[in-house]
Amino acid sequence: MFNFIENIAGKRDFFIYGTLHFDVYDQNNKNLQSDITLDATILNLEHFFVQIYKPEFLKDIQIEFNSLTKTTYYKYNNYKVVDVSAIDLDYIYEILKTIFSFLSSSLFTIYEDQENLTLIPAGAPFLKRLGLEPTKISVYFDKDSLKKIMFTTDDSTENITITFDKFQILNLENQR
Repeated sequence: MFNFIENIAGKRDFFIYGTLHFDVYDQNNKNLQSDITLDATILNLEHFFVQIYKPEFLKDIQIEFNSLTKTTYYKYNNYKVVDVSAIDLDYIYEILKTIFSFLSSSLFTIYEDQENLTLIPAGAPFLKRLGLEPTKISVYFDKDSLKKIMFTTDDSTENITITFDKFQILNLENQR
């Protein structure tokens, strides 16, 4: 984990290929499983490109966001929509900072083994007595690379998993 953090610290360009897997139940207790496979390229933490590959009905959708011009391009085949929005990346960074501060606070107990981290709400036993299912977050690393993040509970088979088949730091700094 520390190798991963050390490798990405200060970097601004990334390529990610992975899958978002949903294994959940709907309100009728019907098991729903679906995958969204995509890649994302992030340039200078300002320009974001997303290409969706699965499921079939979303295949070939492309989303491009430029934080400098606050412009989002949605593309599908020959169809293109442009949206200029008031999205402020400072606001998004602040949200991410708050999330990471929250997860690293005393509200969570962190268990660490060789290459994995598990975050469990500190009051999980109390929450269970109230009839709630506290969400457990498991983060898996392979050497110095992020491999998977899984959201699950102890009392359910439901989970949401983000699998990183490729998490690459792009070396574009020398080209600027």
